[in-house]
Amino acid sequence: MLLTATVALVPHGLTTRLPRQMAPAHGRSRALHSVAAPAVAPAGDFSTAVGYDAWTSKLDYPAFRKEVHELGARLGNEQGQDDVEHLKRMISWSNGFGALGLLTMWMSSPIGRLMSIVGLSTWTCTRWTMIGHHISHGGYNRQDDPKKGGTGRFTTYRFAVGSVYRRARDWFDWMLPEAWNVEHNNLHHYRLSESGDPDLVERNLEMMRSLPLPRFVKYFAVAALSAMWKWYYYAPNTYKQLKISEMRKAGQYVSEADAHEAFVLPLALLDRNEAKKYNTGPVDFMMKCMGPYLLLRFFLLPAPLLLLGRNFFWAAVTNLALADALSNIHSFIIIATNHCGDDMYKFVNSCTPRSGTFYMRAITSSANFRTSNGVDKNGKARSVHGFTADVNDFFHGWLNYQIEHHCWPQLSMLSYQKAAPQLREICDRHGVPYLQQNVFRRLKKTADIMVGATSMRPFAEEWEYGPDRFTWADQKQLEAQVLKDQLEGTSQAVA
Repeated sequence: MLLTATVALVPHGLTTRLPRQMAPAHGRSRALHSVAAPAVAPAGDFSTAVGYDAWTSKLDYPAFRKEVHELGARLGNEQGQDDVEHLKRMISWSNGFGALGLLTMWMSSPIGRLMSIVGLSTWTCTRWTMIGHHISHGGYNRQDDPKKGGTGRFTTYRFAVGSVYRRARDWFDWMLPEAWNVEHNNLHHYRLSESGDPDLVERNLEMMRSLPLPRFVKYFAVAALSAMWKWYYYAPNTYKQLKISEMRKAGQYVSEADAHEAFVLPLALLDRNEAKKYNTGPVDFMMKCMGPYLLLRFFLLPAPLLLLGRNFFWAAVTNLALADALSNIHSFIIIATNHCGDDMYKFVNSCTPRSGTFYMRAITSSANFRTSNGVDKNGKARSVHGFTADVNDFFHGWLNYQIEHHCWPQLSMLSYQKAAPQLREICDRHGVPYLQQNVFRRLKKTADIMVGATSMRPFAEEWEYGPDRFTWADQKQLEAQVLKDQLEGTSQAVA
């Protein structure tokens, strides 16, 4: 099993200090219910903040927060019909690749097969990373509000959720959109690079990192994983997070070991006891999550070709399968690399949403790839340049703006193009590292983390800005359980 979390994690802050490797629990599905922790005065011990980390002792968090927050608010207020039209243009580009793939999927010649695979793969990848991603975050909620004359389709509440029909029409992939919204929009975004982040690569690949195998074998395993990661890991794991969210909302306790343990496809289908922990099982998982996509995409979609002959049908099935592998690889390259590398930080405690610390973490634990504007030889951002900007960003799945996206998840794709040079300038003035590199360079850094060649950069607890510390509601629940365990001599919280 390539993706396994092996450590039970519990938060700090108890009367009796727990081991440092323990950390917070996961959050809820919709609104992020939370309980603010008492403000903690900054520790002020920056004796270890030297070299690359020296900036941490100089950052004025309130001033930094003011500038970043005001920029995001201004960009949001400036959004309008241009943003919706830009979204529709990107949808048309994505659908164009889809049409190419569908019209050629019956072909078995080398050229025909290549066109089908590239078309179908790009369609699937961009439908997720660009369209489903930004709409589910609410990037177009205000612009497409039915109360203001919009259609409502491109809003968080209607796009791809609520029925198999909407899922197939809007964003059809291995993951259940509702499950992805919980895992990604809530847990990942608001606990970025903490132990409560379900996408913390270093922890999720702990087993591979520690295996006593030649490193080249591990790199090969990473390459193999990239071709199947959505159905092997991401679909079952996001569904598990949805089920945990439902359980916690119903008052059921879920241990941190279970919350962090990777729930991969073999467990979802073959280990009934493991699945039962999350109120699911093979039938439930297949019917609600992976089954509709598997059936409709790979069998019903090419079924009309049976009228022309079985050879055409199986050629289409083959092309669909190969396109899926390529789409997995494409999405792995532009997604797994966003928050991973020995030049990115991981954190101990949670922080207040939209605080100075929140924005700092969004920037220093994310990497941009080549963006529409790019940078000149002096490291300064160039202005946005239209069509070629969109082409560049389209093939990056618009994930080349991860810094801006994690600062303001609710903005449109067009706003991120406008935001990048302005946010970079703010970071330069405040001395906050703003990382932008070629996607393949980030891929190498990510693979190095996965195989154990390098490690994430720890952001020492004593460097944290105390007033921004925060305790989520599920963390408070966990602390209460740990205290009860201590008093009763049990260990449910870490079981």
